[in-house]
Amino acid sequence: MSEQVQATAVVDAPVGNQAGDTPTAPRPQPQTIADPRQIAAVVMARMNLINTKKDELTIAIKGLTDLTQQLVQAYAAQMQVIEQFTTRLKAVEEAAGAKSVNGQA
Repeated sequence: MSEQVQATAVVDAPVGNQAGDTPTAPRPQPQTIADPRQIAAVVMARMNLINTKKDELTIAIKGLTDLTQQLVQAYAAQMQVIEQFTTRLKAVEEAAGAKSVNGQA
């Protein structure tokens, strides 16, 4: 009394050139796969696709992180320059103010 359970999977089978399809093109009919080896192959292919996308996103995030760190360092350097200019400007204004007060007295 051994019953064999048959696994099935529905897979979208690519039909034609999908890049050139118009938005109103009919969607391809999914295929039913009953062979466990084919199901495993489809699952592995999708896992590889997902891992590839994950790797691409990881690289993109790493690039954005590096760029953000460079921008923060540049911003900090510019803030230091602005603070130095502000200090020098105050010193020049104080010196000019002291000269004008001494000149009028």
